[in-house]
Amino acid sequence: MRSMITADPATNDARTTQGQPDHAPPSDRRTRTRSAVVRRVSMAACLFVAACGGAEDSGDPEPTAWKDMSFEQRVTYMNSDVLPRMKEVFVAYDPAFETMDCTTCHGADGATRAYAMPSPAIAVLPDTEEGFLEYVQDPEHPERAEWSTFMFEKVVPEMASLLQRVQYDPTTGNGDFSCNNCHTLGSVKP
Repeated sequence: MRSMITADPATNDARTTQGQPDHAPPSDRRTRTRSAVVRRVSMAACLFVAACGGAEDSGDPEPTAWKDMSFEQRVTYMNSDVLPRMKEVFVAYDPAFETMDCTTCHGADGATRAYAMPSPAIAVLPDTEEGFLEYVQDPEHPERAEWSTFMFEKVVPEMASLLQRVQYDPTTGNGDFSCNNCHTLGSVKP
């Protein structure tokens, strides 16, 4: 056995010609060990990122549901999505709606009412089913039947979709979006 007591200071690269093991000097061994650790940590990090990544990011965040939007988000959504789309629907029915803007549905006082709906600025509709049928079928106002058909077949479904609501179905009673979401209901004479 060799003695550890020497006249020379101890170093990591102390070498003797006798009995030297057949491997790299200790400083090389530390470098290799450090490289192996870095490679393993890098590989583990890559696997972790790949496992957590899931499907490719489409870049677009999931849209916020209307019911969960803040007032500011609703105003932005109304201007960016609802108004342009509904303007298309109304202009296709009657080109006079080319000038459609927020006040068309919400009224001139819409901003002061925080754009609350239903709006008193648009036609009041009868508050009973019988009254509504009488109102729509009034022979002195044949335009009401055409207008009501347009509203029920085009406007209500489109608005329900834009607001992520279910359109009311009068035959089943299912759904929560109908005329009274925009129109006030009251006593109306035909």
